[in-house]
Amino acid sequence: MFLQAFGKYNRIVKNLVDWLNVKRYLRLFALYIAIAVAVVLLYAPWGLALRPTDYSLLRAGLSIIGAIALAGTFGAGTYLALKDPDEHLLAPAEVVDEDEVIPVLRDYVETPYVGGIAADVIEQVQSSDRKRRRLQKYIGQQFSEGSITWDRFAGLVDQAHHTIIRNAALVANNVQTFDREGYAKDLADLRRRDNELQRQQVAVYEQSLAHMREIIAANERMLLELGKLELELSKLNAGSTLESNEGTIDELTRLIEETKYYG
Repeated sequence: MFLQAFGKYNRIVKNLVDWLNVKRYLRLFALYIAIAVAVVLLYAPWGLALRPTDYSLLRAGLSIIGAIALAGTFGAGTYLALKDPDEHLLAPAEVVDEDEVIPVLRDYVETPYVGGIAADVIEQVQSSDRKRRRLQKYIGQQFSEGSITWDRFAGLVDQAHHTIIRNAALVANNVQTFDREGYAKDLADLRRRDNELQRQQVAVYEQSLAHMREIIAANERMLLELGKLELELSKLNAGSTLESNEGTIDELTRLIEETKYYG
């Protein structure tokens, strides 16, 4: 009971943090503090005391250049902090490397509603890559490269990893095209006037979010099976047999086939 309540509380806090874009606004706040400190150091009487009307042309010029630089930093910093990332839609079937999808997802980690989803998928891709590397090591230690057994295990691990990357690319596209402003507006309208039309409009957005979470859940199941396979292969020297891996291999194969329908 306590664990369920704690898990629910964690989800609420995570969604709230995601919605508020805390990191983005903290960086913006830090920028404004830095600009304020620079203004004090440059123009306060106990600082450099620069002013445009100074008798020294050098100091007067420096005061104007400093003001322009600070104003430009303020404007450019605010724009870059608040603007939405540029869309970079992927072709999931052609994405074969995590470096193609992680930078796209990283741009959306701090955006409302989908930031937590993007962060979860990045973690899954990185976890999959770590598991794949360890499994390749175990497979290389246990089986001769090019043998039927080696091909079966190594091929399945690579296929699972690439499926997770493909799923990540699907989520990356959905994250980019999710209409966050429209969702926020419809949620606000629904709170003001609860009617069937508003509920249907909000439901469309929530179906999109649910679809992304469904893909994440499929990735989690594959990561779990990769973890089981890793454990079983690591114990082969302790007397395990190849037959003990059949259930894991079958389940992993089924999960890979299942995710073909997410595209």
